[in-house]
Amino acid sequence: MVELTTIEKLSSKASFTELFQAGDLENLIWEVKLFAHKAFKNKNSADWRELQFMLFEMNLYLMQNGYGLGTSRSLKEWVIRDTIERVEKQYQLQEQISSEPNNDAAAFISWLKERISTHRVNHHPLFVLFDNDDLSAEEVRYFLSNYRVNMQRFHLHVAAYSLIVPFEMREELYHNLYDEFGQGDFSQAHPNLFEPLMNYFGGAREEDINPETCHLLNTKISLCWFADGLHYGIGGMGALELAIPLQQRHILAHLRRRGLNEEMVKFFVVHCELDEDHGEGWFNAGLPYIRTDEDLQKIFDSAMRMLEARAGVYDGILRGILSRRMERQAR
Repeated sequence: MVELTTIEKLSSKASFTELFQAGDLENLIWEVKLFAHKAFKNKNSADWRELQFMLFEMNLYLMQNGYGLGTSRSLKEWVIRDTIERVEKQYQLQEQISSEPNNDAAAFISWLKERISTHRVNHHPLFVLFDNDDLSAEEVRYFLSNYRVNMQRFHLHVAAYSLIVPFEMREELYHNLYDEFGQGDFSQAHPNLFEPLMNYFGGAREEDINPETCHLLNTKISLCWFADGLHYGIGGMGALELAIPLQQRHILAHLRRRGLNEEMVKFFVVHCELDEDHGEGWFNAGLPYIRTDEDLQKIFDSAMRMLEARAGVYDGILRGILSRRMERQAR
């Protein structure tokens, strides 16, 4: 059975711990569906928090131990994942793309890039705090601690997604992985570049992790490891990569104004330089496989879903910062 250590520490109740003990799959589906509806109806609830930490813990276990094929864990996890995904889709904003960008794939991608650039994730109010240098060292540490959760595992999503794309498309993904691992110098692998910065501000703590941070990782897993076809990964990961430099420039500029040297901020320098090219590469590599209006809709839906999940991370961090400030003022 999955060890629910993080959930037990961070959630308000342990109903999912009990669910894993259930023997009746039909009852399991009913219980998960009911709980998922409660969670997605109110993303400020304890139910939402528990749901995201439960999936997060399952996903970490998957990365460390595999799918567990032929075990009771595998079957129950699949039922839980599938049921939650079906419910989550019911609560996502549905936007049918117009016929205008559907004239051809290249025109659609050009239109989509504009939608990506104007998405709220790139203009989040959290960046106002960075631009105004209105962040304490502890608040920067809290931000980096949440950022680290997804950063550490980004290469795994690229690797997992590469398994279900055509042979020719893998070239672009493996270029991405090569960059992620420091272009041949493991000391420059992106997780290794991040740790000195994280340690400079005091290190990551488990209690920092927000449910919205877990939701982004859970979304990546759904779109790259379990999605029905390659178009979900093209949209989700392409949009994520293309938008990153627009966000990280705010962070990089703030860190430099704090007086950090270039070696310390190298992680953000590298991503401002590379990720826009990665995003372009993902879409260009996927272009030959975008053939129908249904393909275009899947790419659009997954792009918006991924960007909204990323924006949710910033929502959670900003809410945490402001909440802690209010607590200090009330003392």
